[in-house]
Amino acid sequence: MTKYSFPSGKFNLKLRTAVVTGVTRSGKTTLGNLLATHRNVEHADEPWLPNTLPVMVQLKMVDKKTGKEMFAAHLNELANDMILLRQANFRPNDLSSIWAQKTQKEIFFRLTKLQSRSDVRDFIKKNKPLFLLTLNGEPAFNLPALFDFLPEGKIVYVVRRGLDVARQIKEKRWFSDEQLARPPHAQIFRSATRRGKVFYVPCRIAPADAKKFLGYSEYERGLFYWCVLVENAAKSLENLRKKKQCLLVKFEELLENPRKIMKQASSFLDLKPSAITETALRKIKNYRALSGQAPKLSGELLARTKALYKYLGYGWD
Repeated sequence: MTKYSFPSGKFNLKLRTAVVTGVTRSGKTTLGNLLATHRNVEHADEPWLPNTLPVMVQLKMVDKKTGKEMFAAHLNELANDMILLRQANFRPNDLSSIWAQKTQKEIFFRLTKLQSRSDVRDFIKKNKPLFLLTLNGEPAFNLPALFDFLPEGKIVYVVRRGLDVARQIKEKRWFSDEQLARPPHAQIFRSATRRGKVFYVPCRIAPADAKKFLGYSEYERGLFYWCVLVENAAKSLENLRKKKQCLLVKFEELLENPRKIMKQASSFLDLKPSAITETALRKIKNYRALSGQAPKLSGELLARTKALYKYLGYGWD
């Protein structure tokens, strides 16, 4: 045992928090950016440490007590920087730009009037903001782990048809041999050898499945990854939804009826729209759901995908 710790989160972290998560390319960033336009929302799009720490604890890379303390302490620091706009994205053409999430009046108020931690504490006390984290698929693998880190938080879990997710992963080439041999992203991988060459397989792929994963095509790797993450999340979804801690959102329904889905999500998180929310909603028409037939799949992968489609309420053509 060590006497060293991260006590600041325990003493200072009294924040209203929520998470938007789901498998990669599921539309979680789109939904997170929409929710970020609501009043009194502080949005962080895939902050690295909150993305990584719950996974490291699950994998026993970091002990649970230290991981939770680090998470709370970091979230406290992140909240301070977010309100002071120290980590804001000011690039006007980016989807997560602060200009698309806050009015100019609020941005300039923060830049000129808020200067210190004391100002941040007063701001939080007065406005009671929601700190919204958009996290990628790794923490979504086991939803109870997120609640262990954020026991009072809420989770919006975004799903999308696995065939569309696989198609986009292939387009991004994220599971190509080149990227698996030299991963460009700071995520957690496990090494595996195939035909004498070392590859780095996503940590959520079980060691026993690494050879199978590497033997698949790029499309099949994306679909297999979707199956693994959704299967494990499904074990937790029903219980969490019964406790009213988790809202399931289908990306396709968000595209078809954005106002309906936004109303459900904002009610779940107790949010009110701002002057720029309507503008963000109108931009949803620029998104299009993908379509097209899947390539021929192995019997096992096809069966797993069809079972998950049935569970999620998707039809299979």
